[in-house]
Amino acid sequence: MINEKNYYQVLGVPEDALLKEIQNAWRKFVKENHEDLVPEWERPAAKERMITINEAYAVLSNEEKRSDYDNAHMINGGSSIELVRSRVRKTKEIMLKDCYLITGEDLKTIETIIDYLDRQTQESCFNWMINIIGTRPEMARNIVTMAFDEQLLHADTKLFETVLEKVPYVITFEKIYLYGEEIIGVNGKENKERNYNQLARVLCHRTDLAKYFVFPSFQEQVSGCESNLLRTILELVPDVITQNDFDHFVDSVNEIRWVIHSQLRSYNEQAITWILKARPNLFRKTAKKKSAKELPFPLRSHPTNESTVI
Repeated sequence: MINEKNYYQVLGVPEDALLKEIQNAWRKFVKENHEDLVPEWERPAAKERMITINEAYAVLSNEEKRSDYDNAHMINGGSSIELVRSRVRKTKEIMLKDCYLITGEDLKTIETIIDYLDRQTQESCFNWMINIIGTRPEMARNIVTMAFDEQLLHADTKLFETVLEKVPYVITFEKIYLYGEEIIGVNGKENKERNYNQLARVLCHRTDLAKYFVFPSFQEQVSGCESNLLRTILELVPDVITQNDFDHFVDSVNEIRWVIHSQLRSYNEQAITWILKARPNLFRKTAKKKSAKELPFPLRSHPTNESTVI
């Protein structure tokens, strides 16, 4: 317990929350308390809040620590496995309900468990959601995250396509932000590139949210992905890249050492050229020279009795 609250209350999640819910809650708090978004007078309080939030997250995001915490406070019986089994059963029950009885809470429950389902059940869920969109388009805003999950999981279904074709207006900047964060953790260069290309397709439908695609586009470049998100921004909405955005990207590129990652550095230098061509009013700031490190004195062997000077 901290400040007479339990860790679940600190993060604002239920006691049977799964890891994805906990991660999303933590990310939301990080974003809300970021020093760039909080007024200067509120920064000390925001920093204190984040200390508490990070403490709770460190426990609840670690399976072993969470189990010990739950056992100590008689929560959930200390079993995360039973939580997953319970959610899987509930998901299968929800999918049997009449379409018109499905609620936002039902869809949220499925969202939290989708990563734990076997591939066949995942694809059944995604196809079921396509029918939900067709029958009840007002529920689509509760399905956007799972359309992105479909892409991250590389499922052989058309939920993402359906959202882009029929209800692109339900995609919000928060969903774009979370999708960009999830792509960072995707394994394999090819899979990363496929997901960045899908993000580029979203941009084509939602150019009004273009500024929220800038940071993922720089992630795309720094990770060495040869996909089309940055080039789509430069083609459709280059003016959304600010000087501050560009400075941060240049700083990241300067951290890539020629000696070790020459190919990656060359690729990112090319990206800088693309940006400056599309935005000639931007300028590349001078790279900071790293101060020379003082070399340590050479290690000396311990003198023997014969060589010791008295």
